[in-house]
Amino acid sequence: MAKTKHPEWALKHKRKGTELRCIKGHYYLYEIKSKWNPEKKRSQKVTGKLLGKVTPNGFVESKRRQYERKLDAILSQTISTKSYGAVCFIFQQMNESLSILESHFPDIWREIVVLTYTRLVHQASLKNVPFLFDTCFLSEQYADLSITPKKASLLLKQLGARHNKIVSYMRSFIQGNDFILIDGTHIVSHSRKITFAKQGYNSQQSYDPQINLMFLFSSKLKSPVFYRLLPGNIREVKAFKLTMEESGLTDAVIIADKGFYSQTNIEQLDAEQLKYIIPLRRHSQLIDYENITKPQKQGFENFFPFRKRFIWYYTIEQSQNKRVIVFHDPQMQLKEETDYLKRIESDSDKYSLADFRNRQARFGTLSIYTNVIDKEPVEIYHCFKSRQAIETMFDAMKNILRSDRTYMQNDEALSGWLFISYLALQWYYHIYNL
Repeated sequence: MAKTKHPEWALKHKRKGTELRCIKGHYYLYEIKSKWNPEKKRSQKVTGKLLGKVTPNGFVESKRRQYERKLDAILSQTISTKSYGAVCFIFQQMNESLSILESHFPDIWREIVVLTYTRLVHQASLKNVPFLFDTCFLSEQYADLSITPKKASLLLKQLGARHNKIVSYMRSFIQGNDFILIDGTHIVSHSRKITFAKQGYNSQQSYDPQINLMFLFSSKLKSPVFYRLLPGNIREVKAFKLTMEESGLTDAVIIADKGFYSQTNIEQLDAEQLKYIIPLRRHSQLIDYENITKPQKQGFENFFPFRKRFIWYYTIEQSQNKRVIVFHDPQMQLKEETDYLKRIESDSDKYSLADFRNRQARFGTLSIYTNVIDKEPVEIYHCFKSRQAIETMFDAMKNILRSDRTYMQNDEALSGWLFISYLALQWYYHIYNL
């Protein structure tokens, strides 16, 4: 039987390594190759992939073949994988901060964004910044930007020299009618070239050379809004005053911890005309517990709800517009009483029922010494409880962003590094609040 003769319009599409087939009156072009058959001891034709359909109007490539050609073209190019999620978040969520940053640092704001990104996401050292920049989508956003360790180091010095610009940037986040908390922490530095690094005592009982940082924390924004770098041997009260003056604030409240109260500290705070909320130790002579012992809560002025429980309070007026507010939490009292009775059972030599009775009125109490007279006791209580926010901020700065020590070798580089750490902390709190 003679082979079917294909029409010329179909044959002109046939080429080496292909076969033309007519199936139900339609012409198709297939890939073919030969393969040695050891049993028949000769080459044998093997039909491969469908290349496409042949029509009088021309050749129509199969969809599979189109896909394979495009894939081959892609794979023939150089492909790079770059992290995108954190960069996308920054540009979607931090628009306002980026605009403010650009307005204050128009020539280097993109470099600042790169350093802040690597500090926030990777807690990176300067030598790793170029690699992290090249492997994230920022290198696509800022394709004309070149980052090297030397450039990053010079940028920190250049940034640190613009102290007024840094202060101006931070001041833009301080709003009116906002309740501002102020507190300090320290960062260890062993560089002999850092003039701010001085030996000073801290809560960890360390005398390593350190620098002090005073932070202002906004209760409205729930974020740090200002910081000031101070020598490690500057006393806290003076540091509070200097920070407030530089920030332009006139109405911030210092919320201290229980170890801060002393007559000397109070006199210094009053001399600087600073507002404060200071918790007292329970054995302080400024506290009179007699009102707690009165029956039927008659010794208390009122109560308010706090976290699904009720807090009672009474006020002890002091001289010169100062007062001690004693807060009493019955649920906390019950827990502390139970704990103390368990201690008596387990160690009767150290703990006794007589001592329990002497302490009983103190259980469940929190006493605040303050010169803030324009706020009700419930507001004072909430203000003090908000201190946890600034403690959490210090923890994030030191343990999440790993900015607990610095290896900068001069004051300008240190100032620039601290500003980058502050920006990373600001961005972190944006995520934290979401």
